[in-house]
Amino acid sequence: MRGTFDVDDVILNFDPAAPQHRFRAAGLHAAHAAAEAALPLSIPWPAGTAPTPAPLATPPAETDDLSRFNGYEAVVMTWTSAEASAMATLFTPGYPISAWYEYRNDITQYIPLVTGSKAPFNSREADMARYYHSLGLYFPCTIRGTRVLLIKSGLHLDYDGPATPLRQLVQGIAQTVAPKIFITTGTGGGIGAGVSLGDVVIAGSVRFDCKQQFAKEPWASAAYTPSALPAGTLAAITPALTSVNAARIPKARPIPQFFSATTDAVVTTDFFAFDDSTNYYKLQGLGRACDMGDAMVGNALQSFADISWYSIRNASDPQIPNPNDDIKEASREAAQIYASYGGLTTAASLIATWAVIHSAQASASATREKSEAARRKGANSPRTKSPQPPGRGR
Repeated sequence: MRGTFDVDDVILNFDPAAPQHRFRAAGLHAAHAAAEAALPLSIPWPAGTAPTPAPLATPPAETDDLSRFNGYEAVVMTWTSAEASAMATLFTPGYPISAWYEYRNDITQYIPLVTGSKAPFNSREADMARYYHSLGLYFPCTIRGTRVLLIKSGLHLDYDGPATPLRQLVQGIAQTVAPKIFITTGTGGGIGAGVSLGDVVIAGSVRFDCKQQFAKEPWASAAYTPSALPAGTLAAITPALTSVNAARIPKARPIPQFFSATTDAVVTTDFFAFDDSTNYYKLQGLGRACDMGDAMVGNALQSFADISWYSIRNASDPQIPNPNDDIKEASREAAQIYASYGGLTTAASLIATWAVIHSAQASASATREKSEAARRKGANSPRTKSPQPPGRGR
């Protein structure tokens, strides 16, 4: 019936780069918009720092593992089709998400674990073939010489079922690639009237708020602390970078606000929850944004002490007005906003992602230069002769 759509399907699978027929048929407003209107414009990156695609000379088989990327300095993982298309637009220009490599390594291990009926992993829709029995899509790029592996996850904590295979996927990537940095980034729902459409939360903490399918898990309300931001990260996020796409989002701030205090939490729920004016899901006071996966990444990376990890979320929908106390209608409104602006709001969280990697590389370079300068100084300083014992001189 025209005018009806599955909210979860929209959030996970609507792709502004190539809107699927079912969303057009359902009357989703964004499905009738031009892709150019829903995806980020290019960013005026500082000279020498622009993300640059690094395609493999020979495309890998979908069954290949990720060992060829062992030693890459960073992994960046995102989740939904809209987020991935935005990431490809800004981080792998010329290589849209349709050109990214498919990842089905050791897939038989995962097939019995993913039991959710709404999991993209189990979708038999014709236009979902790349996600059927897939762990995701990936593509390498560089940022200021730093090798980065970009991953669009094919698994989703809230939709895959009780076995939580996402934890296994994240741990496998961390072990195989062994990056110094692991960033999970994407869209989220703003919590509270003070978070506007397009704002960004660089989480000071990440916590679960599981009240449905995972309510009895020992980690249902567990919290995790991301790594300290590299020096210079926030200073690198300039209005010149963020205003380009913020100006295209109605009712957004002309310059997005970036929340990064230790108290600015990302809240991972175990279903599609969002903040509304009635506080229906009781999210107010828990954090600045809600999502459906980052706390499980924090959980999975607890055993990888050498990896710095970060959670970065953009508010792809703000607090939703709900004057009629109709949470179903409010949820549909949130989905419409997400579909229209999720690709554009993602630009700001990608800029924050770039800033973390850029600043980490700058700090590492400065440390190396300081060490080298100290080494050279030591090598060039005059050596003091050791005193000769009495009676041994000439």
